[in-house]
Amino acid sequence: MTIFDPSETLFADDDASTLMVIFNHSRPRAHTPVFVCLPAMGVAASFYTPFAEALAQAVAGATVLADLRGQGESAMRARRGARFGYREIVEQDIPSLIASIVTQFPGRPIYLVGHSLGGQLGTLAAMHSAPGLAGLILVASGTAHYRVWPNALRWRASIAVQVIRLVAALLPWYPGRLLGFGGDQPRRLMADWSYNARTGRYRVSGSRIDYEEALNDIALPVLSLEIRADPVAPTGAATELLAKLASCAIERRQIDGVTKDAAWRRHFSWARRPDEVVAEITTWVRAQSRGANVECLEQAVV
Repeated sequence: MTIFDPSETLFADDDASTLMVIFNHSRPRAHTPVFVCLPAMGVAASFYTPFAEALAQAVAGATVLADLRGQGESAMRARRGARFGYREIVEQDIPSLIASIVTQFPGRPIYLVGHSLGGQLGTLAAMHSAPGLAGLILVASGTAHYRVWPNALRWRASIAVQVIRLVAALLPWYPGRLLGFGGDQPRRLMADWSYNARTGRYRVSGSRIDYEEALNDIALPVLSLEIRADPVAPTGAATELLAKLASCAIERRQIDGVTKDAAWRRHFSWARRPDEVVAEITTWVRAQSRGANVECLEQAVV
């Protein structure tokens, strides 16, 4: 049963993102999971509606979709002069979203699900929100570093990164809709993205936090779902991102995605035909729940 109307906004801020509970299949007083999903760069949260519905139904829980700042239903727009970067998203927006969900669903295990850039930003934000999270789920997500691409494509990736960096630096905003990559974004956000794409490291403009160091201290269960032959998030990109989470219990799985689609389309099309991803997440979350119950029982015995 859907408790909240899919169009109902539970959290909104002109300076942040828009939060919508899309599907809630929980029974009253249930303790089933709540998933907070962050989209890829330039993709509206509504694109993930089939995934949100299927996941909530599979676990008899709830799924929340959140637009990243400047995307989807967010009021901020780079074309209108909005200026922001990773710092506002990972230090303000996502922690506020998680706090809102904790209030809406008290006592429920909350998993942060991020696709592509949403996974990267969710990982960075986890250092601020870890106490409120039961785990982190990354779907087709890894660093943007060009050097982790397969050798045959690395030179193309290097050129693409330099072109994107130059365009974003010269123009008032990055015209991703025109260029076919990433959607329209502010210059500072693209500077943060470009730094990671060139170096593999995270440097958040305007922040005093050393995120490379801070990522080592996050201690959460992590599930990484990687799409085979994904040219947007190759295996090396996931490896590089996960290597930064030295204190996390990480499980990696590979999936096929929508095999009839071209390789680059499979990076996105899983969200429209989500059965494979939903099955993997459901299996992993149930294992996490069993582990948590065993730990509680052991503590009670002691």
